[in-house]
Amino acid sequence: MFVHNNSKHGRRARRLDPSEAATPCIKAISPSEGWTTGGATVILIGDNFFDGLQVVFGTMLVWSELITPHAIRVQTPPRHIPGVVEVTLSYKSKQFCKGAPGRFVYTALNEPTIDYGFQRLQKVIPRHPGDPERLPKEVLLKRAADLVEALYGMPHNNQEMILKRAADIAEALYSVPRNHNQIPSLGNTASHSMMGVNSFSGQLAVNVSDSTQVGYSRNSSSVSPRGYVPSSTPPTE
Repeated sequence: MFVHNNSKHGRRARRLDPSEAATPCIKAISPSEGWTTGGATVILIGDNFFDGLQVVFGTMLVWSELITPHAIRVQTPPRHIPGVVEVTLSYKSKQFCKGAPGRFVYTALNEPTIDYGFQRLQKVIPRHPGDPERLPKEVLLKRAADLVEALYGMPHNNQEMILKRAADIAEALYSVPRNHNQIPSLGNTASHSMMGVNSFSGQLAVNVSDSTQVGYSRNSSSVSPRGYVPSSTPPTE
C-alpha cells in the first residue's frame, strides 16, 4: 500500500541570518568629523553590509540607509560635548566592530580654535547689502566654503582647514574696506579671473589677473597682512 508523506509541508523554511555569512566591518568614515549639533550626512565605508544592519554612534542608534554592501549613509546624532565617539554596527542582538570600531570626531562651534576662525571671518568675509552686523556662523561657513572652492577648485571636508584657509584668503583679498558694489560676486570671480594661491613659509601669495573685468582695483599703497604686495603699476590694456 502506498503512503504519501506530507511531513515536508509542516516544516518552515529556515531564514538565513545575513550576519552569519560574513562579519560586517567598518574601514572608513567620510567625513570623519562634524559639529556637535549633529544632522550631518556621513558615509560609512566597509565590507559585508546588508539591509537591516544598524549603526551606533557611541551608545546611540542612528538612522541609516544601505547604499551598497560596502557603503551605508547615516546622519550623525547630536552630542552635548566635543570629542571622539566610537562607531559600531548592530544587527538584532549582535554587535560588530567592537574590537576595531570606526571613529567620529565631534567639534563644538565655540571651541577656542573654531571661535577664533569665526572671529577672523566675521571681520573680512565679503558682506552683502542687508547683512546684519554679526553674520550667523552658518552663513560665515557657507561664504567661506564658497571662497575656498572658488580659489582651490574643490570642496574640503576639514572644517578647521576651511576656516583657516578662508580667513587667510579673505584677509588677502578683502583687506581694504570697500563699498558693497565694489566687491565682486564669487560667480564673477570664478568665471572672469584667474587666482593662484601658493603658501610660502606660512604666508599667502595671491595673484589676481584680469582684475579690471571683475570690477575693482586694489589701492597701490595697501599691504595685506598675509604678505600680498600689490603691483605699483596699474594693468595696461
